[in-house]
Amino acid sequence: MNKLKNCPECGKLYLEVGQKMCPACYDLELEQEQIVHTYVRDHDKCSITQIVEETGVKEKVVLRMLKNGRFINSGGAVITYPCEKCGEEIYTGRFCEKCSQDLLDQAAKLESKKAAAAAAKVDRSRTMYNAGRDFRQ
Repeated sequence: MNKLKNCPECGKLYLEVGQKMCPACYDLELEQEQIVHTYVRDHDKCSITQIVEETGVKEKVVLRMLKNGRFINSGGAVITYPCEKCGEEIYTGRFCEKCSQDLLDQAAKLESKKAAAAAAKVDRSRTMYNAGRDFRQ
């Protein structure tokens, strides 16, 4: 179902049909994506900051293009961008190798804590109120 929303870019009301912004801003973003794509094609090794400085396109537009996979078939372009956790320059994913490993370690610790809590759970099937249940049946 379509909803009436405010455009996150310009603030105008629009009927959302899947683009998450008004048609005017969406068309402008498509033009900006074309500019970025041309720049990346000509400069195969660049960072997001270089793209933003040279093209004048907002950083969030370039990041959105990366997340949507728009640079995958750009003739071998290598684009670096900051890790979401520590800021180190990376080529793929959301996190650098160190932060990814840190997140995996944290997840493993959480799982082991859950397993320990489940193992330490008291068996209440033989409590005072349940003790004679087998006898009565």
